Amino acid sequence: MFAVAVAALGFSSCSETWDDNPVMKTHEGVEKADFLNNPQMQDQVIMLTTDNQTGTFHLTCSQPDYGYAAVVNYRVQCSLTEDFATYEELSQDFYNCAEINPLNSDVAAAIEKLSGVKTDADLPLPYQKLYMRLRAYIAQDEAATEYISNVVYFSGVAVDYLAIWVSGVPVNIYLRGGMNDWGSPEEYQFMTGPEENTWVTNVIDITAGTEFKVADSSWGPFNAGAGAAGSNVTPDQPLVIDNGDNPGNLMMTENFHGYAHLSLVKGVYTLTMATTAE
Repeated sequence: MFAVAVAALGFSSCSETWDDNPVMKTHEGVEKADFLNNPQMQDQVIMLTTDNQTGTFHLTCSQPDYGYAAVVNYRVQCSLTEDFATYEELSQDFYNCAEINPLNSDVAAAIEKLSGVKTDADLPLPYQKLYMRLRAYIAQDEAATEYISNVVYFSGVAVDYLAIWVSGVPVNIYLRGGMNDWGSPEEYQFMTGPEENTWVTNVIDITAGTEFKVADSSWGPFNAGAGAAGSNVTPDQPLVIDNGDNPGNLMMTENFHGYAHLSLVKGVYTLTMATTAE
């Protein structure tokens, strides 16, 4: 009787373990499935502007069949054609089928990339049909759990502002200091860099001991200088600068020939004076 009881207990324990650890359904390649619902606003015209860029589109779906209620990553893909011959996948992850809300600004950027927008001169974009679908996967095994949803649409979406990062565009930021009588000549002006939230100048020369700051042309909202990391600027060494309440001047520690590189990450500005060959 004792042996039978032990065997029964062992069987029960195994059964509970199986229930608590369901087997995930996997597959090879990418599978297609109908799990994206038609959006409620699909027949409304939508103008994307700087005023509503923090707003969102709204999508809902059902979970693809993974064999159990899994934690699923959903990514929104956008296209201007129903066949998705070319498309942009937005970077934001969603985990709730009832709240898949891509930002208007991200959608605007996707539309502009798909439309070939390069500068403000290419805007505004006209109202056009925008197609969306979802890519779903389980993060622990993305390759074996990837699904692509059915396609839905918004009948008319337009964009009237530049939502993408375009490199080589002059901006109202300058190196202002002893090398240019604290003015804002074009030679020391920053342009948008190749990566988002970076800015660069053309090649310049600054002699050792020269004081300067990074500021706009009117000493207005942008007026950055010495911060907690100090004021000494050494070529090729990144320095965190402060855009606070009229910070102190920066100073070049040695003769410099090269270009200035400015970056913004999580609200922090970093200046690197990158040397180049003569």
